[in-house]
Amino acid sequence: MMGLREGGVAQAGACVHDGPASPAPGLDVSIGAALALNRPWYVVHVKARQENVARENLARQGYSVYLPQIKALKRLRGRHQARMEPLFPRYLFLQPGSPDQSIAPVRSTLGVSGIVRFGHDPAVMQLDTLRSIRDFEVRQNAASDEDLSPFRCDERVRVVDGPLAGLEGLITDIARDRVVVLMHLLGHDTRVRMSHHQLLLAN
Repeated sequence: MMGLREGGVAQAGACVHDGPASPAPGLDVSIGAALALNRPWYVVHVKARQENVARENLARQGYSVYLPQIKALKRLRGRHQARMEPLFPRYLFLQPGSPDQSIAPVRSTLGVSGIVRFGHDPAVMQLDTLRSIRDFEVRQNAASDEDLSPFRCDERVRVVDGPLAGLEGLITDIARDRVVVLMHLLGHDTRVRMSHHQLLLAN
C-alpha cells in the first residue's frame, strides 16, 4: 500500500495488453457515481481473505465501498485459469453514504481490522488516484482470458512440463497463448515458444 499512500497507482508491469475501456460483466458500475461525489474516501484494512465479507457488511451500513478486483490467471490443476482477485489484498476503500455519516462503526464491522491512519488521522485517498485505479480495473477486466498472462518480461521461469522440464530461462516476449523464453541449450542462447501452463516462476 506504500504507492497508494503517496498517491501512486500500482503498475501492471511490462508487456500487458491494453483492452478497451468498457465495463466488464460483474463490474460494480455504482462506484463511478460515488467517485463523482465530493466526499472523502478512506482506506480500510480487512482481515485475511475477508474482503468480500467486509464489503458486504459495510455496504449494509450505508457506506459506499470500493473493492478493486481484477481478472488474473491462476495455476489450477496444472493449467492457468482466469479468476477474480482483489487488486490490493486485505484493503478496500470506503466513502460515507452522507456528509454526516460517522466512520467510527467501521472498525467494529465484521471482517474489518481497522481504518488505515497516519498518526491519529485516517488516511484519505486522492480522487484522481482512485479514478486511475478504476480505469486500470476496467481495462484489465475487459481483456479476454487469452490476453492475460501470469508472467512479465525479464522474469526467470522454470519449465515444468514437456521435454525441457527442469530447465530455466528468461521471458523475452509474451503473446496471446504463448511466451518466448530465452534458454541456454547446447552451449547457445535459444528462444523457445512455450505455453503458459508449461512454466512456473523460478525461485
